Amino acid sequence: MAHSEKRASPAREFAIASFAGALYGAAHTISGHPLDNLKTSLQLDPSFRGLSTAQAARQLYASHGVHGFTRGCVPPLLGSSFYRSIMISSYELSYTWFLRSTPKDSFWQQEVAGGYFPRPMVWASATFCSLARAVVEAPFEQAKVMRQTGQGWEVGGLYRGSGMQAARTTGLLLMIFGPIDIIRSKTDWMSSIWNQWGITTFVCGGAYAIVWPLETLKNAAQAALPRPGAGLAERVAFLGGVRGLYKGALPGIVGGGVRNGMGMLAMANAQKLATWLGLRDTR
Repeated sequence: MAHSEKRASPAREFAIASFAGALYGAAHTISGHPLDNLKTSLQLDPSFRGLSTAQAARQLYASHGVHGFTRGCVPPLLGSSFYRSIMISSYELSYTWFLRSTPKDSFWQQEVAGGYFPRPMVWASATFCSLARAVVEAPFEQAKVMRQTGQGWEVGGLYRGSGMQAARTTGLLLMIFGPIDIIRSKTDWMSSIWNQWGITTFVCGGAYAIVWPLETLKNAAQAALPRPGAGLAERVAFLGGVRGLYKGALPGIVGGGVRNGMGMLAMANAQKLATWLGLRDTR
């Protein structure tokens, strides 16, 4: 998913992707945080219940001004740069290892359904990087959600909701890395940076739409709503039933697509720069 450049060794790809992934994370947060705040208000603030996205945006601005859209930005800005660096670099390490160290006719590289279903190496690499990301992401996400909902965060609760977070992240990344790997291998659509932006925006938006209920449950668990330790049924009831699991879906899905597209622009340019600087020895 990370790039179309000719690959070097797994260790070299890991090092380059650590930097490129950090740029991805910074661009991801800066471009999408206002929409992220809006969707969190729709998901978790009872005073926003029943409002449309436009009505919620007006209410958020009326209540908090511009700060309503930017509050809680610092934890995810720092965290996103860090854990997306971990995410991209661990994916590149695993993917490149499979590419370089296993035979092309092996189980790991074997095409499925004529190459129109993700190869096992993609599933394995996406799962590996999602778990690596979840370990470092959970504290930053918990702090962000607490700040977005006007609560103070505490050290003892930084891994609250981490199980739901890991499930959300694994599902999300499998549905992002898989299609993009197929598009890269079967088409030339990713040959230009602007195509990469458009395709990443579309694929990521679709992935967010599919896993959205897990995103809502993750946020509720991290914000300790309706209470710390609440069970799944109690949490779904608090959110307003099954329909409540899709609260904030529109700004969240649009924001998820846009911010990942912007992250891809930053990362793709960094990967091209690495090749141009001679940092990728592909001999």
